[in-house]
Formats: sequence, structure tokens, C-alpha cells
Amino acid sequence: MILIGFMGAGKTSVAQTLSKSLNIPCYDLDKEITKKIQMPLSDYFDKYGETQFRQLEHQFLLKYYSIPGVISTGGGCIENHANRAILKETSNVIYLKANFETLHHRINNDKMSLRPIAKNRTTEELKALYMKRLIYYETCATYTIDTETLNTQEVAERIIAMI
Repeated sequence: MILIGFMGAGKTSVAQTLSKSLNIPCYDLDKEITKKIQMPLSDYFDKYGETQFRQLEHQFLLKYYSIPGVISTGGGCIENHANRAILKETSNVIYLKANFETLHHRINNDKMSLRPIAKNRTTEELKALYMKRLIYYETCATYTIDTETLNTQEVAERIIAMI
């Protein structure tokens, strides 16, 4: 199963909860990439740029998408056409959805996750990015869960009930 959604949607937390609840492996693509490149993603973005990162991200999606377990993608994974093609052919792609205001609040209050895409963007620029990606999330998802009023455990329980 693959979790998609904008940054702040809860993909990492929900993936970890699902992994424990279902006793299956959890693969967080951003963490797997960080292990491979041996530097923070923000440093990689600064040094090589987003295009290079998206190519690397695609390689990791190819590596993990067919392995049993739960995969947490980065929020921009769907930017890559080849990634969207993989997601559309995969069952159990779950879009964790929330409105922009909620996501923006979560991003601003999460001091543990440094998000290179959000680092130098205004609120208006982030909202435009959110709006651009919405159609991709919606068309790639097998299931959509509105996380607006749910905690991590509740989201995980809804996913378990659906699959």
C-alpha cells in the first residue's frame, strides 16, 4: 500500500502506525533516500536541485512499490509523470487529504521535519503548489481519506477497514 498526499498530510506517521498495526514493513521514501545520499534532503535540494531529486525519488519508488509493506511517499512524488503511471497501476494507493489551511498550519508547526520545498516559499506559492498537485493526488488514488478531523490512529483504522 502506498500513501500519497501533500506535505503535512500525515503520510509518515500513518505509515508507521499501519506498519505496527498490520505487522508489515514500512518504507518512507524520503528516509530511504536520505540514507542513500547521506545528507539531509534540504542539502541535496540546495546542491543538486529539485529535478535531480525527483529522478532519485523515482528510482526509489521503482525499487519499493512492488515490495509488500506500506510506503510513505514525499508530497511531490506525484510531480513525476512516470511515478503517476506507477501509482495508477498500483492497487491500494491512499490519498491522505486535508485542506490547505490545515496542512499549512501543520507544516509551520512541525519543527522536526525540514521540508525543502516549503523552505523558501510564501504561503501563496505553497497554496498554488497544493492546487497544482490536487488533481494528481485525486487521479492516482485508489482511496481517499479526509484527515481533517482525524488523528493518526483513526486514519490508520479507516485504511485497515478499507483494504
